[in-house]
Amino acid sequence: MKKPLLTAFVLAVTVTLSGQRVADQTYWFYFTDKQNNGYSISQPHEFLSQRSLERRAWQSIPVDQADLPVTKSYVDSLASLGLEIRHTSKWLNGVLVTTADTSLADTLHMLSFIDTIPWKPVDTKYFPVVKSPSRFEPPHTTPPMFRYGLSGKQIWQLELEYLHERGYTGSGVLLTVLDAGFSNFNNLPSFLGPVANGQIIASRNFVQKNQNVYNSHSHGTSVSSIIVANWPDTLMGGAPDVQIILAITENAFSETRVEEYSWIEAAEWADSLGTDIINTSLGYTTFDDSTTNYTYEDMDGKTAHISIANSMTASRGIISVTSAGNSGNTSWRYIGAPADASDILAIGAVDGWGQLASFSSKGPTYDHRIKPEVSAMGSQTAVQSADGTAKLGYGTSYASPMIAGATAVLWQAYPALTSNELMRWIIKAGDRYGSPDTEYGYGIPNYRKAYQAISTIDLATLHTGLKIYPNPVSDYFYVEIPEGTTGRLDLKMFDIRGGLIHADEIKMPGRIDIPSSLTPGMYIIEINDGMRFFRSRIIKN
Repeated sequence: MKKPLLTAFVLAVTVTLSGQRVADQTYWFYFTDKQNNGYSISQPHEFLSQRSLERRAWQSIPVDQADLPVTKSYVDSLASLGLEIRHTSKWLNGVLVTTADTSLADTLHMLSFIDTIPWKPVDTKYFPVVKSPSRFEPPHTTPPMFRYGLSGKQIWQLELEYLHERGYTGSGVLLTVLDAGFSNFNNLPSFLGPVANGQIIASRNFVQKNQNVYNSHSHGTSVSSIIVANWPDTLMGGAPDVQIILAITENAFSETRVEEYSWIEAAEWADSLGTDIINTSLGYTTFDDSTTNYTYEDMDGKTAHISIANSMTASRGIISVTSAGNSGNTSWRYIGAPADASDILAIGAVDGWGQLASFSSKGPTYDHRIKPEVSAMGSQTAVQSADGTAKLGYGTSYASPMIAGATAVLWQAYPALTSNELMRWIIKAGDRYGSPDTEYGYGIPNYRKAYQAISTIDLATLHTGLKIYPNPVSDYFYVEIPEGTTGRLDLKMFDIRGGLIHADEIKMPGRIDIPSSLTPGMYIIEINDGMRFFRSRIIKN
């Protein structure tokens, strides 16, 4: 049984440390619940934007307990004890605090609302209703004639110009860049058009906790140019008409796990604003304080909090695109957090000829999942420099936004696809899809082929009338499909990479057992009655 709220005097008693030490004098604690927080999942407009709700509704994703804000009275109680509140997370339901009083940190577990184990949400859901007739903007009626300049090679490698020529430029898609800073962004030639057009819809600095994102590091400036630049004859982004959110989560002058919680808080904020895609060109393996370093064994998608949160983006209907890391030619060599997350796209780097960049971090994850998922040009990539010039850059940091921008364009073309379906098509378009490895992943995706392949399916039949419960699932589930479907049916289960992991004939209605070997994550269920295909997603706990 939990003890009642204690006074600061009693808290001075020293017992075993209960919080996870993140950095010097900084600890992470879970809350036990979200009781009395003043919100209800049946009134989601109070904490999620209409755009965020429509993104969920379009993909049949419910609002759940993880979406609820943390209980403010819990946070206030900790602050009243003299703790500095660094970051909170509603997805993980916890708080990051700093205190020089180690005895205080050691005894927080005695508070009634503090726990030492991860919080598990109550299985309650609310399904929002679609109000918008269309998710994204239609294509240009007269396709723009882009003059790519230095960006041509990186665009052509993905055959993204094929979609541009059909009028798709990412218009109406909302993409978030989480990075170290966007120095001089609002004054540079690549961004004059996007700024004037109002494409930058929000910005926030989660490190310094203010709105200043333009007077910091320039890494995010270069990353963003690969997505949204519109500097004819010099630089052109993959999705020059996309709407964009800019957020600083990385402290460029230190390396601590605190930055992971800046990222988590920023991702939750972007979700609440309705982002469709998140680009993350950063990663974590070792830190200034070596006692907090990760090991390769931690790269399982379930250890680092940033990786756990990154995996959760898929269950919100967001596509997370994350750089694999630049440790390929070091003793570490493997991908870092949060690229080890499940249900995302981790991106490796190649040069303009499709050869692996030596620095590109390699897979697999410690639990033997293929990483990276796909690769793009991250060697001699054309980017905007903060000094106003165009330059060539190196790093998976630059490969990731290539895929993020291209994915925004493809999603604009096929807005009826869910996030995990779209990721599946991108992976299937990889030039090594038939023989993936731990360097290139499934290879360099060809967006022309993905566009053409998707055009051959009847999108109106996807995830229509197929209800799965319970979902998330543990050991088994039941399926309801429309009336008129009788007899035996073909059932197939795929991972988000399009790999077939289970096939069976079933008779409806009936219980369907989950393969015992199935690991936690998101999967696609497809049922064929001989005439129609029904498709939906399940989440395995």
